[in-house]
Amino acid sequence: MTFSFDTTYKNLDATLYSRVTPKSIANPEILIRNHGLCADLGLDPAELNATVLAGQDLLEEPIAQAYAGHQYGSFTVLGDGRAMILGEHVHEGRRYDIQLKGSGRTPYSGRGDGNATVSSMLREYLYSYAMQNLQIKTSRSLAVVETDEAIRRRRTEPGAILVRVMNSHIRYGTFQYVAGRAADELQRFTDYVIDRHYPQLTATDRPYIDFFDAVMQSSIEMVVDWLRVGFVHGVMNTDNMSIDGETLDYGPCAFMNYYDDEAVFSSIDKHGRYAFGNQRPILRWNLERLAEALQPLCTRTALTYDEIEGKLDEFDDRFDAQYYTMMRKKLGITSDDGETLVDEFLEWLRKSNADYTNTFLELETPGTFDDPAFATAEFEQLRDELAAVGLDEELMQEANPRYIPRNYLVEEALDEYLETGTLSKFERLLTVLENPYTSKDIGSQFQQPPPREFDTEYTTYCNT
Repeated sequence: MTFSFDTTYKNLDATLYSRVTPKSIANPEILIRNHGLCADLGLDPAELNATVLAGQDLLEEPIAQAYAGHQYGSFTVLGDGRAMILGEHVHEGRRYDIQLKGSGRTPYSGRGDGNATVSSMLREYLYSYAMQNLQIKTSRSLAVVETDEAIRRRRTEPGAILVRVMNSHIRYGTFQYVAGRAADELQRFTDYVIDRHYPQLTATDRPYIDFFDAVMQSSIEMVVDWLRVGFVHGVMNTDNMSIDGETLDYGPCAFMNYYDDEAVFSSIDKHGRYAFGNQRPILRWNLERLAEALQPLCTRTALTYDEIEGKLDEFDDRFDAQYYTMMRKKLGITSDDGETLVDEFLEWLRKSNADYTNTFLELETPGTFDDPAFATAEFEQLRDELAAVGLDEELMQEANPRYIPRNYLVEEALDEYLETGTLSKFERLLTVLENPYTSKDIGSQFQQPPPREFDTEYTTYCNT
């Protein structure tokens, strides 16, 4: 079957979205299609041809959503400037947004052209595929469709459309927009979001407080998972924070190789606002902005803003609990204590600047990697201390991936397509990342970090 649309977002106030039409594309071509996601959505890949996936054969009128956001700390009114939702696909009682990214201009495009380059859309496909298989809640990519346009960014390359799937594209920034531009709709909108994402809260005595609490918890779980695998989102603006804890927007993202709390790969992030080690405090800052957007509900219901602030006051303890639980699993510590040893291990990582992913594999199986950092007396002593309380193999294998998208391999795969029109390296990476927790006899390159100077110079871009 093809999509089964029932778009409830259109039942909301018209100030929250605009009805739009995808740009006309003469010769769309499917570069890659996610057959596993097709199965999860109950879709027949044979019916999802290029014209359907490029929005040329519409089942209903698409919409672009309005939202706002704090971008690098500055508040801006935004919206889907190069994306539009084809519809909400319903399968087995679950609802999924089917969105086209790079599908042309919308009323929110501003000076943008509404387009996307093929390299940026292939990049998002690969990263979202990897994150899904790393067992991290994420948007997913159904397909990449190349268009017949030439798109100029840092270089000129073919255009493309990404077909993105999420439980919904509602963001912290959507609430900021509603609170500022459609305040009379805030309660109705919040009720809609609760019913759609957290229906178990509809019968509680304090649904709005419990909603904020649930969003905070899902967001903490998401960011702790990022820290678990060394993921640097790169652009944690409030408009890129999902209300459902799904990782959203793979623009200037990257995976950290050598451990560094200050790791930044985005060309825009000049001051390290969204560095690897800043993702925790930025999450709290973003939650504070969401709390402010919900504040008007307190004046209309039997709530006080103090109750929301009380939830925020729990953030540090809850994040710590989630984080140390995660780190104990990575180190194979079976008891509920061990925080001091975790801190000691993290301090060693900061000093040694060792490869983050491979360090845990080396702890599990000594001698796996020929790295001077693992041959030091300090590392041997640390491993002996861990062996006394942890290094449980089963726990470690569940928490520590064997493979991540190594940044230099991603770039090689994208360059190969731009230079030769082939996806052999790209597809090889997808094969490796299909089961990232399982070792494969495929050569060491997929576990090999780049030369250190590569990480120092590596830069990613948002491609808008």
